[in-house]
Amino acid sequence: MLTVPLLLGGKSWGRAKQEQFESGVVSAGGARIRLSAKFYLVAIFFVVFDLEALYLYAWSTSVREVGWLGYTTVVIFVVDLLIALVYAFSVGALSWSPADRRKSAGEAIKVGSPTMNIAEITRFNSIEELVTDPTGQIPAQSSGRVKSKTTPALSSEKE
Repeated sequence: MLTVPLLLGGKSWGRAKQEQFESGVVSAGGARIRLSAKFYLVAIFFVVFDLEALYLYAWSTSVREVGWLGYTTVVIFVVDLLIALVYAFSVGALSWSPADRRKSAGEAIKVGSPTMNIAEITRFNSIEELVTDPTGQIPAQSSGRVKSKTTPALSSEKE
């Protein structure tokens, strides 16, 4: 079933065959762009609180069977998650603003080793750092697939 199409099918060679094809759009630039670590933190927080909702739903469907022991367990679970949320807020994991009050006061947010600075690790300046490459061009311009704005004027002068 796999060998017959290989033997009878046509072969295509060339540059077009080597390029990646994604949803009918020719790719522009590399796929490696730097994202802020805050996006990963949001994903982790979503998973944690989604699991919390799952456990609370399971408890709510069996609240009559588990009685006071189940209620006490759920209260301890929710209090534990609230403590974790307060801790995440206190270390600045939920702060997205660049003009954070702690930064203006000159305090460095450090967790773990004394040299690890969460504010520096999760720094995100602007959307421009996502769409420009180190040469200052958009990825399609740097790959040569899209000509810059000055190139058409040069080609019309040659004619």
